[in-house]
Amino acid sequence: MTVLYLQERNKSRDENDNAIKIGPNAETHGQNQKTAVCPNDPIKGMNYTTAGKTGIQGRQFLICFTDNHEEAVNQPKTIYILSDEDFELKLISKFSTQLIKDVVTPTRNLIEINVISAVALSDFKIEEKALLIETTKDVSVIIIDNFITSSDSTGILPIKSTSNSYVISTPRAFNKTLGPQFAIASPRNGTIIKIHFHFDPDLPTTIDGITYQNGSIMLLVLNELETYEIYHIVDLSGTFIDSTSPVAVFSGSFCHKVPFENSTDFGYCSKLDEQLPPIDRLDKMYIVPPSFKKMGTVLKIVSPFQTRLTYKIGNKQTEKILQPRGFFEITFSDKDIVVIDSEKAVLVTTFATGSNDTDGPYMITVPGFRQYTDKYLVMVPENFKENYVTIIIEEKSLYNLILNETKIIHYLNDRKFYTTVPFRKMNFVVLVLQVNGGLLRVESTDTAAFGLIVYGHRKHDGHGFAGKAVLPDVCVPSHQ
Repeated sequence: MTVLYLQERNKSRDENDNAIKIGPNAETHGQNQKTAVCPNDPIKGMNYTTAGKTGIQGRQFLICFTDNHEEAVNQPKTIYILSDEDFELKLISKFSTQLIKDVVTPTRNLIEINVISAVALSDFKIEEKALLIETTKDVSVIIIDNFITSSDSTGILPIKSTSNSYVISTPRAFNKTLGPQFAIASPRNGTIIKIHFHFDPDLPTTIDGITYQNGSIMLLVLNELETYEIYHIVDLSGTFIDSTSPVAVFSGSFCHKVPFENSTDFGYCSKLDEQLPPIDRLDKMYIVPPSFKKMGTVLKIVSPFQTRLTYKIGNKQTEKILQPRGFFEITFSDKDIVVIDSEKAVLVTTFATGSNDTDGPYMITVPGFRQYTDKYLVMVPENFKENYVTIIIEEKSLYNLILNETKIIHYLNDRKFYTTVPFRKMNFVVLVLQVNGGLLRVESTDTAAFGLIVYGHRKHDGHGFAGKAVLPDVCVPSHQ
């Protein structure tokens, strides 16, 4: 028996207090910021074997829906909650008692909640638009903003896996209209947040009468279930967020065009949306698959640390040195694999390119090698024309995979993409399968950890998300 509650908590901020004073290079007073002393290598001594049994499961989740295209104003947003066990849940909101449009429970493992479009965030406003989910059993949560031509999806990290420090990855601004955005949501009262801006190029922006430049610091305070969204017409990658208590951070664009290299065929704009992992949950090693049936993929690597890394495409290996807040992009085709090996933890995101022939773009936070887990339960949205999963697994364990109680060998004749990738004295397989919409359970019978990415295409639109797992704590540098 599953019971759904909606609670509207008391308002925590007077209307006149809605615009907390914020300013460049502001300082906090009266509260201690959580910092850590870092060795030269924050992950030194950690085991390199794949290990990650927690995935994205938990019992508390904080959600917000970032801004979408203005034509999506009447389109509901969807929350999928999945579990192997019967569970009860509470959906807690300060925003509205009329938040929910409808609830669908097609199976005992899945609850689909559609919420009103008014819950979407607005730029440069403190709003009470975060949603808190609490459950009696471990669940996974996936959200999708599902407008017919401007959609994207993301897996949600449980609150226990959020933290105080983040580095931002966004797409490059496409033009003076289609720029990137990121948003912050707080589960607690009195959370003091410092945003250390990084603008590329260095184009100042004015917020509430205050001008911010590259390197400026914005200070704001968020109370329980409050959100704040920032938009600019330059790349915001490398921006740091530090907070006095854990927050959830989402990044992307309300509607974006992502061309492949210098192509002038970039199709329609589409929403980009991803919940970002905190710095203390990032990895150093990644196998980055292509975006299947796309002209190509734009890969962005953002480093919170000074680090040396290598990336390899085919037989060509390139070395890079990144400074703190540094980032770079590369593009690769739908037949290539990128292998990344960094001395220190980095954030890796991809942007599937769009075109008139290959549908719209979407954004994915790529799971690191040690962020894989041995079992995923995900929802594949059903109203996309084509749905795919990418699986990254050590070759020796491939035939131990099971999809919805069917052995992987029964899918291999219909595979869409298959290649082997050598990595650290191991051989991995990158496999793309076309799947039906609906509940998808993927697991390995030998408990081998693997990566999973889900995405879908339809005319002028697309979405994608990764089955996320998180690392144990690593140290987080202070960004004062």
